[in-house]
Amino acid sequence: MKDFVFSFPTKIIFGKCAEDNIGQMTALYGKHALILYGSSRIEKNGLLNKITKLLEDNNVSYETYGGICENPLLSDARAACDIVKEKNIDCLIAVGGGSVIDTAKTVAIGSCTETPIWDFFEGKMVPERALPIGVVLTMAATASEANGVAVLTNEKEKKKTMLFSPHFYPKFALLNPELTYTVPAKQTAIGAVDIFAHAFERYFDLEQKNTLRNHLCVSVMKTVLEELPKVQNQLDDYASRSQLMWSATMAHSDMIGAGGVFVCHEISHILTEEYGIPHGLALGILMPAWCKYMLLTNAGDIARFAEDVFDVMKDVKTDQAIAQEGISKMQQSICDAGLPVTLREAGIMFVNSKILARKVLSGDTTIGNCFRALSLHDIEAIIELAKG
Repeated sequence: MKDFVFSFPTKIIFGKCAEDNIGQMTALYGKHALILYGSSRIEKNGLLNKITKLLEDNNVSYETYGGICENPLLSDARAACDIVKEKNIDCLIAVGGGSVIDTAKTVAIGSCTETPIWDFFEGKMVPERALPIGVVLTMAATASEANGVAVLTNEKEKKKTMLFSPHFYPKFALLNPELTYTVPAKQTAIGAVDIFAHAFERYFDLEQKNTLRNHLCVSVMKTVLEELPKVQNQLDDYASRSQLMWSATMAHSDMIGAGGVFVCHEISHILTEEYGIPHGLALGILMPAWCKYMLLTNAGDIARFAEDVFDVMKDVKTDQAIAQEGISKMQQSICDAGLPVTLREAGIMFVNSKILARKVLSGDTTIGNCFRALSLHDIEAIIELAKG
């Protein structure tokens, strides 16, 4: 095993009525909160009223900022920062999924400085402090509730990028699977693919191959494959919703191992920038395309994945045949969840692979070095395969 440092500073309260702790937990970190959320769903289902009442009961005043979109925008973060500074906010509460949480993380650092927010995401400056963040999770996908990562889109520059900071870890996260019941079947599937992808890209990190890590990654992927159909068949299936929710947190909080290949993630950000398609949907298109391309030089690795995750029997088949069967099963599982497996199926008919590949590299010569270094030509070929 490689050397590593593991820190998990977020307190997680998991289970039914977990959100009932929002008042007492928030009061530990501040007295005037900004509640950030996405759609009006939490207004209509009464969750926002419940949260504000619990804050009031614990002598925490609050402001609200709603309407955060699926891919978090720099403009929203700036607007929320203005509220924080104007109203003397001393803590943040993110009620939602990854986009809301990532926006809260950005606001947490942006409201403590006069430095332009985008400078942090471009690596020009390093955050030195941040407001404390609490989370009420309503969507299982990104694990932003328990990691130090935020993704942000600069809509003017049409650029989506990721930033890690130890200041981004929420102080606490309240995880009640019941709060995900109202997430529609398709959106649940998009989140589940993201969960799968976080384990998938850790699994293929050849620099960190070991028995425990492999089994943990496989367990998360197989849990998604087994539990997603149950949830899509019955949206209020608590047992399956809870399995997906905890799988999401495990998959991208380094519980199953740090690092990973993350090539599909890097390409997916460009697809979101250019075409506005959801992150998880893009991953469902890119993972099979990546496997098909890697099959040319790494058939044994893709075959082992097919055996471990999709139970493809080795028998007397070649590695290439096993790998191809596994890729077919992966695509079928994505189709069964109601998602496209090619860009054409997603409605994207005209794609310039060379231009997109250049944007993926963004000045670098290769990506994905912990599996196999991919050049401009390689990335272009993967995008071509993703077209369908």
